[in-house]
Amino acid sequence: MGKVCSVASAIFGRGPARFWSGVTNLSTTHRNIGQKARATAAYSLAETMVSLSVLGIGVASMVGALTQFNSNASITRNATGAYAAVMNQIDLIQSDAPFNPQKTNPDGTAQIPPELQLGTQTQNNVPIYQDPNTGVVVSGTMTTTVSDISSTYTQGSQTFPLTMYQAVVTITYTYLNRNYSFSMSTIRTSDI
Repeated sequence: MGKVCSVASAIFGRGPARFWSGVTNLSTTHRNIGQKARATAAYSLAETMVSLSVLGIGVASMVGALTQFNSNASITRNATGAYAAVMNQIDLIQSDAPFNPQKTNPDGTAQIPPELQLGTQTQNNVPIYQDPNTGVVVSGTMTTTVSDISSTYTQGSQTFPLTMYQAVVTITYTYLNRNYSFSMSTIRTSDI
């Protein structure tokens, strides 16, 4: 043992008595560290549980928000598709020719395109939007109502006819068990 003590004193630069007292102090320090570690570990466990709870609430809120954002984006895409379908019909009403209700064709019918015939026309299964991932198609019903709002105007002593038709185009569709509707109107005057 004397050899061990002399080796230890050579390593640590202390005498044998001082060496063993340092070892005793180390064990006491180790015991104090263990008690502090257990107290800190309990505190860390409570902190960990609280932080995991806050993290879980944050993740759940984020998933809910992202789901709502996705739903709103789908509704907006469908609304854009409905707008495009109605606008296409309005453009067709504005551009189809000839539109001269005061004139007749060689067969005796008025020069009115099919889209501008007076009354209500309904088209079913009008595609509004197709999901590129799932292929699901949202379709609706397009209703076009054309009415004659012709009038006359007087210039000097002469009265002239002013031939005008009004068209109201409405598309209705259902998405996520809710009904949606989009409508536009236009006025078309005679080409001559």
